[in-house]
Amino acid sequence: MDKALQTQLKNIETRTGKPLAELEAIVRKSGLAKHGELRDMLKRDLGMGHGDANTLVHYVLNMAGSAEEKA
Repeated sequence: MDKALQTQLKNIETRTGKPLAELEAIVRKSGLAKHGELRDMLKRDLGMGHGDANTLVHYVLNMAGSAEEKA
């Protein structure tokens, strides 16, 4: 993971008051699959900004999924 993404994710944790693992669990347990639906859910339910929600969904769907498959 590059440094810019790490910084963005750390800032998301700070702004939401939730650790990344909890945010990832919220996304995975939502029952939603489409990027836009997940982004909108985070904006609505957690009050996240568009950019933060978009980054988090991208991370969970792409980066975290890849890491789990490699483990």
